[in-house]
Amino acid sequence: MRLATTLALYALLSAAPPPAHAGTPLPDAPHIVASGQGEVEAKPDQVRVTFQFNSLQPAPLAAKQRVDAGVARLLAALPGFGIGDADVTASDLDAAEDVDYDDDGRRISRGYLARREVTATLHDLDRFNALLDGGLAAGAVAISQVEFESSQAPELRQQAKAKAVEDARREASEVARSFGATLGPVYSVDSVNARFSAGYGAQSLDRIIVTGSRGQAPGRYLQPRVSYAASVTAVFELER
Repeated sequence: MRLATTLALYALLSAAPPPAHAGTPLPDAPHIVASGQGEVEAKPDQVRVTFQFNSLQPAPLAAKQRVDAGVARLLAALPGFGIGDADVTASDLDAAEDVDYDDDGRRISRGYLARREVTATLHDLDRFNALLDGGLAAGAVAISQVEFESSQAPELRQQAKAKAVEDARREASEVARSFGATLGPVYSVDSVNARFSAGYGAQSLDRIIVTGSRGQAPGRYLQPRVSYAASVTAVFELER
């Protein structure tokens, strides 16, 4: 993917100030504005899973105790998956009366709803399905979020930024050369915008094949791809 590259040449003695371009300072001299983008893909080697625990009970204490018990069972099971304390976060308790209203506007109490979430990062993808089974067996009512990640994310982001910078310089050089000009030093650089995405590429034949509970068929999951992308806008002076 590549952002549009614009060529802007201004006379050195021009009376009118040059227009602004996406917040990037422009020189009052011949110059070129170029945008570049870089992207790096990788296989994930860890996954962050969020388990949701809910309980609706006639009394708030009973709802809290039911949720706390489920969270405790999951926390006790996580070390068996190689998940330490640093890889786990648990939300505070959220408990409130569950209220509805009938057609006549009369208040109806459905009981007291307690909620908590536990997020765990698994570093062994072969045990992904077993972790899901374990969370549900502990009492989780939903798996609200699954995020595949790479442990090399900082390095991959840096590679994407370097590619974006090189892409902008290459674009600027090509356009300047086509106009018979020579690319000069960089005048200003807009801040690099970075983004992360994870998806299941149609071109990938990789799979995660994991073992389910004993006596059950194993789960089968597509291997996702994680992508780190960055974009940059730079202004280069033109040599005359």
